[in-house]
Amino acid sequence: MTAVSNAGPLIHLAKIGRLELIKSIFGDVVVPKTVWTEVVKKGKEKGEPNAFLVDEARYIKVVEDPTGADEIAKMSGIHEGEACAILLAKSMGVPVLLDDPGARRFAQGLGLTVIGSVGSLIRAVRLRIITVDDGLRYIGELANVMWLSVGVYERARRVVEEMRHPAT
Repeated sequence: MTAVSNAGPLIHLAKIGRLELIKSIFGDVVVPKTVWTEVVKKGKEKGEPNAFLVDEARYIKVVEDPTGADEIAKMSGIHEGEACAILLAKSMGVPVLLDDPGARRFAQGLGLTVIGSVGSLIRAVRLRIITVDDGLRYIGELANVMWLSVGVYERARRVVEEMRHPAT
């Protein structure tokens, strides 16, 4: 399976030292050039350690931005990188990794499967790539590096905890 990622999930998962989970879950990860520039080039200029981690991830494939993304970004009120990732995922027929609520709604409106940083951790537990205890710990670590509403945080913890004793 392949997924297209925007900046948020790359940055957030790298910050908690779990960037490799997207490789384990999706196999191939594609990012548009605008997203790569935002995460790696600008991140390195700012001295962000996560930028170096993303740059070293050889399973991330950088592709040209889809045409028209800048216009869609302006019309929809989302960032250009988000528009690029959404358009690319739509054209490829694959899930898109997004954390921003507005971009997520826009992508879902286009019929895309949307998975964020938290959803990636939940999926990793569901696929038994990581344990329930690790999933709970990483959700807590994500809450320290990105904004999560109390509702999203509690719901994610509940979903992961329920995987400890699946219904029979």
